[in-house]
Amino acid sequence: MLKILTGMLAALVGATSALAQPAASGSDTQVMVLGTFHFDGGGRDYVNPEVDDFLSPQRQQEIADILDRIETFQPDRIIVELEPEHEDWINERYRAWRAGEAELTVNERDQIGLRLAARMGHEQVWAVDYQNGMDFQAMMGAAQAAGQTHLLEGFQQTIGDVEAFFSRNADGTIRERLIDANSPEAMGFHQMYLTLAQAGTVDDPVGAHQMAAWWGRNMVIFARIAQISQPGERVLVVYGSGHKYLLDQYLEGAPGFTLIDPLDYLQ
Repeated sequence: MLKILTGMLAALVGATSALAQPAASGSDTQVMVLGTFHFDGGGRDYVNPEVDDFLSPQRQQEIADILDRIETFQPDRIIVELEPEHEDWINERYRAWRAGEAELTVNERDQIGLRLAARMGHEQVWAVDYQNGMDFQAMMGAAQAAGQTHLLEGFQQTIGDVEAFFSRNADGTIRERLIDANSPEAMGFHQMYLTLAQAGTVDDPVGAHQMAAWWGRNMVIFARIAQISQPGERVLVVYGSGHKYLLDQYLEGAPGFTLIDPLDYLQ
């Protein structure tokens, strides 16, 4: 039996090594995850930056500048933050708008996703979002019950740092705010996930379970991006910046994908 198991393990290691070999660069799918904030000021994020009227002439000009820059990436496919069951809905709106029969909303899916898709002559955009819920209050309550005041204090400190970081350009251009949202500094704040994961006890690791759901949600989103993308394509993913931290990790580690930094186009 030991000999059989050893042989199976050797075969598995060999197969894994073969899968781990990077694909030729020419056949890689190039993916840019453009992390955004909500242009309408809504959303269910823990921190939601303030916005003004992004349909005003000045803001529309700023968005056009962003589109000029991202267009040089020449995406073959544009993916937006929306569940697949609503893909037909947004594409019906997209076709109606292109026909002059509808107006775009202020939502970043429309202002970046649909407007850039039209520039590129794309027939549709793609939807890959997945919802499974994450209970912040459960984590806070578990930390409180376990006497983990250092976790609660650390989390609140991080939230304060996040608010201060994003408020520095609250009156700046949309491009400046997107540069902030995609910056290494912004990505560094997401290390708080591993602080939240510690909430609870050995017998009831509430934080770990909630963070596993968050990791899992983004894993499904990554998988859907991969499933609809084709080798050699350039893919733009327009998504809330809160997801970028994990999506970048998944894409950077996955064979056959090359991660493209949006800062190279925004700056």
